[in-house]
Amino acid sequence: MKNFSLLLGLFAFAFLPEINAQMAAKSPYASTLSTSETAVLAINDWSIYADMDSRTYFIDFEQLAVNVNEVLVIDAEGNVVWQEEVYDLPVNSIYELDFSAYKSGQYTIELQAFTGVIRKQVVHSSKS
Repeated sequence: MKNFSLLLGLFAFAFLPEINAQMAAKSPYASTLSTSETAVLAINDWSIYADMDSRTYFIDFEQLAVNVNEVLVIDAEGNVVWQEEVYDLPVNSIYELDFSAYKSGQYTIELQAFTGVIRKQVVHSSKS
């Protein structure tokens, strides 16, 4: 019986990474793959929300299913206009993105994690 437990433990240890990868692939947070083979992760409506009076977007890290490493803001032409590493922030942080200095237009807020990327398209109006 002792040998069986040892054998079972070795089996689980050897195949655990494959089992976890398969379970992650079936996760509701893993949706599609982008052209760069990075998993695009789903978010709920309250993970990234806006206060249009102050032209600020808030990212609630506690609502996300991943730990975010970096926050980027990308303009419509694909240029990164803001980038900050946030891996050292607590998981219950609310991160603020101030859009008041940006021109009107369409932007992408991109949250990068080890397991994938979260993207949210936003339309910013610089008029008050």
